[in-house]
Parts: sequence; structure tokens; C-alpha cells
Amino acid sequence: MSLNIKIRQMPFVSRDYLVYLRDFAFSKGVPAKTLISNTDAELSMLLDPPEQVSEATFRVMGSNFFDAIDNAYEGVLEFGKGMHLSLHGPLGMAIQGATCLQEVANLARKFFQTRANFRALDVIDDADFCQIRLLEQSTDYNQYFSLSTLVSFAYVLTDLLHHYSLKGECIIHQTSEEPDNFPWHLTDEYQIKFNQEYNQLLIPESWMILPINPLDPELAKIAKQQCEQTMADLSPLDLSDQIREHFKVFQNKNVGLKEMASRFNISSSTLQRRLRELKTTFQAIKLETRLNEAQKLLLEDHITIEKIAEHLDFSDASSFTKSFKNYTGYTPSVYRTKHLS
Repeated sequence: MSLNIKIRQMPFVSRDYLVYLRDFAFSKGVPAKTLISNTDAELSMLLDPPEQVSEATFRVMGSNFFDAIDNAYEGVLEFGKGMHLSLHGPLGMAIQGATCLQEVANLARKFFQTRANFRALDVIDDADFCQIRLLEQSTDYNQYFSLSTLVSFAYVLTDLLHHYSLKGECIIHQTSEEPDNFPWHLTDEYQIKFNQEYNQLLIPESWMILPINPLDPELAKIAKQQCEQTMADLSPLDLSDQIREHFKVFQNKNVGLKEMASRFNISSSTLQRRLRELKTTFQAIKLETRLNEAQKLLLEDHITIEKIAEHLDFSDASSFTKSFKNYTGYTPSVYRTKHLS
């Protein structure tokens, strides 16, 4: 296996974000040695970062920075506000060729992993809001980077519509609890709600069809082609992890192969082939995800085994019991007794 493929198989973020974090930290007087504390990175990495930076390294550096300043969340909100479209490389340029926010949202969902392969976006429309939802493997990102990412989305989208007198405002949902001394005075241009089910941005649905003026459509077309090539080059390892994340947030547990493949803008046969390379299948991942959820639900003694089977879309309690025993070595009732005793 080549070195290039090994790098792509690791969770990564684009170097652009590390350069931005470095320069932002320096502007706040946080030294380089503080940034790299508790990481394997050398100081020289901050001079010329690689094209793909380890997610773990970036996450620790970010936490080091935000913990080093007087009010971490003031830094988080300012950090997000400064993440302009130009920071997002080819994805940002592709977005600047869009003609409305609905197209922007679809481009972001399709190509977000070109900038950070361990995270994905989902776009969910309802009568009132378009929801841009973060699908994340690492809950460590909830505290700082999920919020800064959604803040950046809010500013980017409202900037694209700056020539309109907009009605309503964006709402940011966070799964974490409200922090102490949160700087609410910096959130006049959007709402933030904590203790929510998902990390997501809610955009008024009426904004989504407002025309925007595309900048340099020819260059945007080239940028889109580059994003498509990068997505095609992403390792199958990334794909299997992202399927697990998608299953965690789908309300319908019985999502099929074709629908899942469409989420990644690939054919069903390509999805199956890539998973075979990982010695797994779509159905195996789907079953694993349902049974992992079953283990959590069985710790709630007021939920019957029949209700759990129904919730997870098993045909009946007997089918659920058989699958669960094959997976854990215990029947659901024995597992519940063992862990609640």
C-alpha cells in the first residue's frame, strides 16, 4: 500500500484550516508551543503543514488554543465568523458558482468530506427550515469545532444574501449543555439553542430559493470537477465509518442500499464494491448499528423487548432475539439482567 493511500485512510482536515487556526491563535497571543502541546507535531509543521492534517492533531491544537484564551466561546464565535468561503478551497469556489442557497446546501452536502473526511453533512427540508446537520464520528468536536463550523455556515449564507432584506434568522442547535458565561452579546445575527438533539443549522426555508449572483461560473465548474475527483479518491475506510454515522441520525432505521448510496453520490454497485474491499457489507453495517442501539435501549428497563424490536425494524421479537444473541452471545433478556443487576 502506498504512503498516499495510508494518509487518505486517516481522519484528516485540510491544511487550510490549520493555517487559519495558527494565524488566529497568533493574533490572540497564543504561542506555537501551546498549540502543539500534547500532540506528536513538531513546531516545523506549523510553518508548512501537509495537505492533509490528522484530525486528532487538529482537534487537540484547537482545544489547546481555546483553553488558552480568557473566554473560550468568544474565541469560538469569532473563529467561526472569520471562516470565509475562500478558506474552503475548491468547495468554497464551487459554492460561489451556485445560483441559490438550495444549490449551496446540496454542494456542501456532496463535497464537505473533501475538506474533512471524518465528518459529513445532511440536508433536511421541512415546511419552515432547511436543516444543515453535522454527522460526526468524534463527539470531542461538539464542544468547540461543531459550534464554530455552524457559525461559519450562518455567516457565509447570510453574506451570499446580503442584498436582500431578509425575514427571520438562522438558528444553531447544539447537543451540548449551555456553557457558563456564554457570550450571548456576540450572537445578535443568529440564535443558538443548547441541549438539542443534533448539531445543525436551521435556515428559513424562504431563503433557500432566493437567487444569488454566481461568481465566475467557469472557475466554479472547474472547482466542482476537482471536488468530484477528490471524493472519488477518498479511501473506502472513510466510507464505512460515514455509513455508520448516517445510520445514527436516520429516523427511518430501514434505509436501503440505494438510498444510502445516493447520500454519497455513488452507485449501489460502487458502494457494495468498496465495502467488499473492507471485508464487510452494507447489511452487516446496518445490522451492527441496530444491535449497538439495542444494547443501549436494553439498559432502559421500562422498554419492552418487543418495543425495541419494533423500534429497530426487526420483523418480530424472535428475529431480534436471534440476531442479538449471534452478535453479543446473550439473549436480550439475559443481557438486560446481566447489565442491570
